[in-house]
Amino acid sequence: MRKIIYFIGGSAQIRLEGPFPERFLNLCGAERLPIWAVEREGDRILRVTLPAWQLRRARALAERAMCRLAVEQGFGLPTFLSRFRRRYALTGGLVFALFCAVILSQFVWVIEVTGNTTVSNSVILTELDSLGFGIGSYGPGVDCRALANQALLDLRELSFLSVNISGVYAQVVVREAVAAPEIEDPTAAADIVANVDGVVVDVDTVRGKTQVTEGQAVLAGEILISGLETYESGDGSGTVLSSRQVRAEGDIWALTNRTLRSATLLTAETKADETQRTLYSLKFLKRAVKFYQNSSISGLTCGKIKKVYALTLPGGTVLPLAWEILTVTAYEPVSASLDHASAEDYLTEVLEARLSALLGEEGQLLSSQITFEETDGVLTGVLRASCLEQIGRTVELDN
Repeated sequence: MRKIIYFIGGSAQIRLEGPFPERFLNLCGAERLPIWAVEREGDRILRVTLPAWQLRRARALAERAMCRLAVEQGFGLPTFLSRFRRRYALTGGLVFALFCAVILSQFVWVIEVTGNTTVSNSVILTELDSLGFGIGSYGPGVDCRALANQALLDLRELSFLSVNISGVYAQVVVREAVAAPEIEDPTAAADIVANVDGVVVDVDTVRGKTQVTEGQAVLAGEILISGLETYESGDGSGTVLSSRQVRAEGDIWALTNRTLRSATLLTAETKADETQRTLYSLKFLKRAVKFYQNSSISGLTCGKIKKVYALTLPGGTVLPLAWEILTVTAYEPVSASLDHASAEDYLTEVLEARLSALLGEEGQLLSSQITFEETDGVLTGVLRASCLEQIGRTVELDN
């Protein structure tokens, strides 16, 4: 503790010269003036260290001891600060550093979001910003509980949100809400209908009344398995004694013919006579200092690519200070013809992907043929396929 006091108040090493310098030591002991680091040099010179604020008393005691006193060296904070008296740049830097430590430390400069997987950081930070909290907010003035409660009312995708502020750092901890799965009512009555035209090859009914037979042609929307079960009399008259609605279940496999179409242009716009400009700006918080006057190019089509290099601390924390490089490319749009074979390959890939999505994992492609036709610079691909697939889909009955 004594070292800290002497560092803040400062200390000084003095040189005493006289016929009897030891009398100064006796006077210091009698006056209770603290001294340390006593060094003797010959019979007439003595060096001691004492608190800087005791120099006036030390001079008076030196006169009584008939010694000359000279300050040789100072230590501590006052001596350190005295070096800045004529160094205005260093003084300004020190004042600015103290300002940053005392004033700027009261504001939030770093915000980290944790706990989110599907809801992006930008969505959460944008919502908080709309509520008045963001980079540069005054930390002591933020009501974290009220802010979190208000944000939860607007962000329905979250079940929990808290804001914790520690100095210039704010941590937003979230928990995402678990969406309730859409569960079909297993007790609701339903029919199984055809979702595409086809010829039935196999019927596997688990529940309900089968309406089709193998080899029968069906149209899209036609009932394959009815959810209305009837009970007839056993005399062969066909009289319905009772009925009930059930949820039809089963698989209906059929041979289907699929026809899919897709088109693409045989001409595309390319760039010619490109010219580039590189523009720089420094962004702090939401303000940008631009080192240019205009980023547009008159009379030409242009594209812009922006690269942002944010100041990042070693731990990965991103500070609200970034260097932005904007590359503006001006060009003249020119039409160019596409390779016919490449266009056909592209359409083939698109059509096959669509067909695969329609058939699913269990469906089978029996045969297929793709034809192409060109009209007015547009290439159209037509895919005709014979397939074996499960064509039934469940449609709930109205109560």
